[in-house]
Amino acid sequence: MLSVDLNKYRGLIFDLDGTLLDSMPHHVRAWIQTAREHGFEIDPKLIYAWGGISSQDVVRRFIDMGYPAGDVDLFVKRKVELYREHINEVKLFAPIEKILKDAHDRGQLIAIASGTQRVNGEDTLRLHHLEKYVDALVCADDVTHHKPHPESFLTAASKLGLSNEDCLIFEDGKLGIEAALAGGFDCVEVQEGEMIKFYKSK
Repeated sequence: MLSVDLNKYRGLIFDLDGTLLDSMPHHVRAWIQTAREHGFEIDPKLIYAWGGISSQDVVRRFIDMGYPAGDVDLFVKRKVELYREHINEVKLFAPIEKILKDAHDRGQLIAIASGTQRVNGEDTLRLHHLEKYVDALVCADDVTHHKPHPESFLTAASKLGLSNEDCLIFEDGKLGIEAALAGGFDCVEVQEGEMIKFYKSK
């Protein structure tokens, strides 16, 4: 397992889906079902590759590919409904949960910066009893530019009252890692709940 000195950072910022939360299979299932209801099939690999971008941008990409997705907001609304039907089944990645809680107990500040809708983010914190550990929550609703733009991470750091140099990002997605580095943050890549690679900001 990758070893990183977490104590050198005043704040830790976590992506949610696929990083802290083992939720991507549930999101993919909801996207596939919504697409089928609209009369087309999608490759699940696309959803994993696009991890971190907003749901609206996912649908716009479907439309650009020629799929009959229809109204963007209605498509997203239906996808969110389907995901939320199973939100109680989604589990945390235990090793990343431990990193988050241990950091909080050491006095470090904690933020979540996610491309999910705020209602999902808030419910996730509530369902997993994480509210007391998280000092700031930034979701798709809170920013104009989504990953790979660094706005979500910069906003999270600002909410913590910290600079980018004071924070370490935890991310599973390629676009999220690009966003972290673009914002001048150090970043740890996480896969299946394990830290696998450290990226130093330039």
